[in-house]
Amino acid sequence: MKLIINKSIAYVFIVAICALIMTNCNEGDGFADQGFELIYIPQATVSSGLNNYYPVPSGAGPNTYNFKVDTLPNGTPDKLQIILGVYRSGKIDNASGFTVNVNVLQLTDDVLAEIDEEVDVISMPSSMYTIPGSASVEAGKNSTWFYLTVDIGQLLNGNYTAKKLALEVGISNPTNYKLCETGTSVVVIIDVDAISNLLNN
Repeated sequence: MKLIINKSIAYVFIVAICALIMTNCNEGDGFADQGFELIYIPQATVSSGLNNYYPVPSGAGPNTYNFKVDTLPNGTPDKLQIILGVYRSGKIDNASGFTVNVNVLQLTDDVLAEIDEEVDVISMPSSMYTIPGSASVEAGKNSTWFYLTVDIGQLLNGNYTAKKLALEVGISNPTNYKLCETGTSVVVIIDVDAISNLLNN
């Protein structure tokens, strides 16, 4: 079984939420003008500014899933590949490329409790996931994708039934341009039972 993001829908989704971050960068009404080049994670804006939470799965059908599943040769689900990205605002002729560091940030117990008052939310164990150490946008482009890779065997081993797992991913140290004042970290929240149901149906 293999679930793949519909690229055209993902593109429209990213374009739409890029507009939302503009109100959170404290650059005034001119943020959309050509002179303001700010870097952020577009998935941090899906709540329209209420928070930086990014639920997985994000929708009710394959065309709205924000992940794909890698399988073993025998078809067994192996890795959950959660799509994340880096975006630079502004329209720039001959734009330079840039690289940012990708880091995991510490979630406090208070934040975990605030994410969902009805479901037990815990920090994702470090043994369960991998992320790249950096993400690079090529010259002439304004965005790139990367994945938070989660081991499905550990995710669905029975220890996290009826729970949600959370991980905060941030970007830092851009080699060009500046980071936006908000939207530079995203809290990925995996609904374990929802993923299990999708993979078993």
